[in-house]
Amino acid sequence: SWLIEEAGIDAAFNYKTVDDLAAEVRKHCPKGIDVYFENVGGKHLEAALARMNTYGRIVLCGMISIYNETKPQPGPYNLFYAISKQLTIKGFIVTDHFDMLPQFYSEIGAWISAGRIKWKETIVKGIENAPGAIIGLFTGDNFGKMLVQVGPDPG
Repeated sequence: SWLIEEAGIDAAFNYKTVDDLAAEVRKHCPKGIDVYFENVGGKHLEAALARMNTYGRIVLCGMISIYNETKPQPGPYNLFYAISKQLTIKGFIVTDHFDMLPQFYSEIGAWISAGRIKWKETIVKGIENAPGAIIGLFTGDNFGKMLVQVGPDPG
């Protein structure tokens, strides 16, 4: 509910608690998807491909679902949608855009000041708790960015 009520996201769901990811994407994107920013791959990409609108755009930034695989994984079974829906699919590497950093800092600062950018943090206190915080990243113990505070509060 934080994503919708505070961050202003149109729709959100916890992919870890749904039985049918594709059905959930259909439910929350009844008019389809125009732009999809891909970080996960696998079933997430397949669900998005099925809901893409004609001439939609997919930005590929990561494929975390296959990072630790020891054998090559098959690609999306429904990649043919890229042809039938005339999609544009492009890889994105942030370091290719360092020339835009000054503009980014200017714009993001204004957006944060205006309250247009919101985030959540989970703060774990004490360096001795850092290993548990790292494990918590993979077990869902955090909401937002996981931080380990090693000094006194700066305020």
